[in-house]
Amino acid sequence: MVFGDAFIEEEIKIRLESMSCLVKPIIDVDVLDQVKRFVFVDKASSRKILSRRELYFPLIDKLLLENNLPTELKFLTAIESAINPGVKSYAGAAGLWQFMPSTAKLRGLRVDDKVDERLDPVKSTLAAIDYLKSLYGLFGDWALVFAAYNCGENKILDLIEKNGTRDFWTLRKDLPRQTQLFVPAFIGVSYLMHFYGEHELIPSLEDINIEPLTYARIFKEIDFKKMYKSTGLDKEIFETYNPAFKKNSIPARENGLYVNLPDSLMVLFVDYYLNELDEKKSNISTDSTMIDEEVRIDIITFNRPYQFLPEDIEEFKAQELDHVFLQDASINKVPQSISEKVKDYVYHIVSTRETLSNIVDQYNGLTKANLMDWNGLGENKILRPGTVLIIKK
Repeated sequence: MVFGDAFIEEEIKIRLESMSCLVKPIIDVDVLDQVKRFVFVDKASSRKILSRRELYFPLIDKLLLENNLPTELKFLTAIESAINPGVKSYAGAAGLWQFMPSTAKLRGLRVDDKVDERLDPVKSTLAAIDYLKSLYGLFGDWALVFAAYNCGENKILDLIEKNGTRDFWTLRKDLPRQTQLFVPAFIGVSYLMHFYGEHELIPSLEDINIEPLTYARIFKEIDFKKMYKSTGLDKEIFETYNPAFKKNSIPARENGLYVNLPDSLMVLFVDYYLNELDEKKSNISTDSTMIDEEVRIDIITFNRPYQFLPEDIEEFKAQELDHVFLQDASINKVPQSISEKVKDYVYHIVSTRETLSNIVDQYNGLTKANLMDWNGLGENKILRPGTVLIIKK
């Protein structure tokens, strides 16, 4: 193996030995080759990975923490898909976690003519969490979990029985070459996430989307043509963030489907969705059960307060967050809220279980009376998730 001036083998070895990793590195040719791949050979791809993590790692961190799993597992998406939820392999795998259609269905993901939930960041991550939990329950060792994730648990179980050991590094000689390299690749991408700065792999500013994504789970059908016309949302942008939808609409589903957009665009979609529901409610029975069903919407967000109308923005300060060090973070700290100055007001999207008092506490000088007056709210008004409120300066 040949290293350039910027890639000094002995320094790499020292860093690997001290690096926190789910898999204790065995520093051999395969591991060093994978490190070389990420920080020296394919720098362009690594910069894209580092940029995309700003979009999707907050979501994956949140879901992993809620399921008591180590957040380093998110690095698997860098190996599998380069953190691209819309990517498909020649073999038929798709999404952040590269599920095959058969595995996806076993994990509760729908793959049909209207929706491919493998391409949904939220649902595919929940399916991956379910799978990783079951694998860890089976093997109790992350190296074996990763090997099984790549080639199937039955193959690993057969090798354990045949060799009488549960040590990946002993078993790997009998594994397919792709699986032999999968665990070293995890070590390599872990090294990238910890030491990219030492290899001058800082993404350029134009490659970084500093605006966090918001995820809205909706339950009723949305026609794209009508939605684009009403909201002004760009079709190409919407499709980029929502590759799961195959047709010209989002179908109604009992367990909901997620729409994913940058914060500044999500307010347009949520406002449109709620207005659509209000129109439908005016044409249906006033039965409370039906109305409650109509207005269901769940929001997963990482950025508050909300503000939109870019032409009104006077000043913006980007949120800086190094996701590498979130392993021990509390979900309440991931990430911190930021605010942007606008001329007269900001918007706030109500999240699940938020109350007027919760919202008031997020804004300096805001009173409950002001909030109610500006938005025409009564004292006993129940806030529905997804409701857009105006907060005046």
